[in-house]
Amino acid sequence: MRLTLFSRLILGYLAVFALVIAVSLYALQELQRFDDITQSILDRDNRILDYEKKLADSFLSQVRYERKFVIAKDQALYREFLKFKGDFERYLNEASGIADPKLAALLNQVKQDYDRYHELFDKETVQIKAHREYPQGWYNREKNQITDRILGLLEQLQAERQQGTYRKVRELADAGARARDAALTITIASLLFILVLSLLIARSITRPISILKNKTREIASGRFEADLRLSSPPEIGELAASFNLMCRKLSEIDKMKSDFFAAMSHELRTPLTSIKEGTGLLLEGVGGATTEKQRKLLTILAEESNRLIGLVNSLLDLSKMEAGMMNYSFEKASLAPLIKKAVGEITPLVEAKGIQLETEVPSGLPTVKVDRERILQALRNLIGNAVKFTPKAGRVTIAARPVTGKVEVSVRDTGPGIAAENLKTIFNKFHQENSGGAFSANGSGLGLAIAKHIIVSHGGEIWAENHPDQGSTFIFVLPC
Repeated sequence: MRLTLFSRLILGYLAVFALVIAVSLYALQELQRFDDITQSILDRDNRILDYEKKLADSFLSQVRYERKFVIAKDQALYREFLKFKGDFERYLNEASGIADPKLAALLNQVKQDYDRYHELFDKETVQIKAHREYPQGWYNREKNQITDRILGLLEQLQAERQQGTYRKVRELADAGARARDAALTITIASLLFILVLSLLIARSITRPISILKNKTREIASGRFEADLRLSSPPEIGELAASFNLMCRKLSEIDKMKSDFFAAMSHELRTPLTSIKEGTGLLLEGVGGATTEKQRKLLTILAEESNRLIGLVNSLLDLSKMEAGMMNYSFEKASLAPLIKKAVGEITPLVEAKGIQLETEVPSGLPTVKVDRERILQALRNLIGNAVKFTPKAGRVTIAARPVTGKVEVSVRDTGPGIAAENLKTIFNKFHQENSGGAFSANGSGLGLAIAKHIIVSHGGEIWAENHPDQGSTFIFVLPC
C-alpha cells in the first residue's frame, strides 16, 4: 500500500517533531543543571563573600572605636562601638543561615572568638567606668590576639568560598563541554536524519511533479500525447490520469480549432474579399454611372468591408497566438527601420488629423532577435492606437533607447489618458477604453492584446503608464 502525500508529510513531521522534543528535553535538563549551579554561586557564594567583607569592616570599626573609647573614655564613642556590634552580629547570623557545614564551622569559631573579645571588653569597660586601676596591657594583648584570630578566620572564610566558587565554575565548564559535545553529536545526527528524511519525502513528491512539469511543457508546445504513467503517490497517479484525459480532450479541441480556422479563412475572407472587390468595381463605374449619394454609400461600404476584413484577420491572428500556433521567424535586426516603416504607413492619417508625429530613435541602436513582420504588426497597433486616441493638434512621440542589455520602445500620446484601474486590463482582448467627454474612438479591442502576445513571444515585456491630463505611454522592451 502506497502512502498518500498527506500521510508521508505527516509521518515526516512527526519524526522531526519527536527528534526536536528529545533534543529539547536534553537541553532543558542541562540548562536546569547550569541554572542550579549558577543560582548556588549567586545565592550562596557571592552573598557569603559579601558578608565576609561586611563582617570584616564592622569588626574593624568596633576595634577602632573600642580603642578610642579606652583612651578618651567618651560615651559617644562607646555608642558607636555598640552600633557596629549590632551590625556584626546581624551579619554573622545571616551568613550562618546560608552557609554550608564547612563554612558554618568557621563562622562558629568566629562567633566564639567574638564572644570572648566582648567578654574582655565588657570587663575592661566596668573597670574604666569605676575609675579603677587595671592591667590595661594584658587586656590589649588578649584583645589583639583575638582580633588577629577573627580576621584570620574571615580571610580563611573568604579563601574557602573563593575556592568553592572556582570549583563550581570548573564544574560549569566541564558540564558545558559535555553538553556541547552531546549537543553537537545530537545536532549532527538530527540534521543527517532530517536531511535523509526530507530527501526521501521530497524525491517522492518532486520526481513525479518534475515529470508532470515536462509533460506540461509538451502540452504548451502543442504535443498532446496521452502517455503519462505515474503510480506514486496516489494523488500524483490520479493527477497523471487527469493529465492524460486532458491531453485527449485537447487533441480533440485542437482538431476542432484547426477546422474552425480553415472554415473562417474560407467562409469569411472569401465573401468579404468579393464584397470589397465588387464595391471597388462599382466605384470605378463598371456597373454604370452612379450618383453622388450612391458613391458615398459605396465608399462607406468599402471602408466597412476593409474594417471587417481587418477584424477577421485580427481575430484569426489572436486565436493562433493564444493556441500557440503562430509561427515566428526570428532574426537579428535593428528596430529603427521597423519604426520608420510603421511611422511612414500611418503618416497620411496623422496629416489628415493634424497631429504632430515625432520620433526619437538614436543611431547605433542595438540589434534584437525579432520576427520583423510581427514586431511591425505590434508597432502598427501601438502607434495606430495612439493616433486614434489623440485629438486634432495633438502629438504622438515614438522613442527607442538601449536599457541594460535590452531595447526599450515607447509610444506616447497627448490623448485623454487611461483610467488608473484600467492600466492592467488594457491589454485584455476586447477591452475598450472609454475616455468619456467629447472625444472617443471605436475599435475592436484586439490591437493591444495582439501586441502583448507578440512582445511576450519575443521574451519581452509591455506595459502602459498614465500621465494625468497629458495622455498615456505604452512601453515595451525586447532583450538584445
